[in-house]
Amino acid sequence: MRRLELQTKLVQKSICAHIKGDVDSGNALALRDALDNLANQGTPVVFLDMAEVVRMDSAGIAILLEFHDRLKKAGRHLGLVNIPKAVKGMMDVFEVHADLETGLKDTKRIQADWQRLHEPKQQ
Repeated sequence: MRRLELQTKLVQKSICAHIKGDVDSGNALALRDALDNLANQGTPVVFLDMAEVVRMDSAGIAILLEFHDRLKKAGRHLGLVNIPKAVKGMMDVFEVHADLETGLKDTKRIQADWQRLHEPKQQ
């Protein structure tokens, strides 16, 4: 099991989390904890940049599905970007964007709707 690393940054009011390493049964719970922290930040869109994911097994997919469902129930969006060929076939259930720039462009409407519904109205 390789160590899992996750770094986050805010890009145009969206969180982008860069995942590095293997995502497998040995560290899936660590990924769940990290994603729970992201979910609590309350942005309308969360991107997971998977360019440096070397390998992913069913435990990793299960965590991503759980996170996807949690965000969707809250009216939020999960986008996966930079999917490596080694794991691409497992990602058909998610909304995959070629890269972060494309994902941001594709989710502009989601951002606008979220702001309209969740940010306080100015008087």
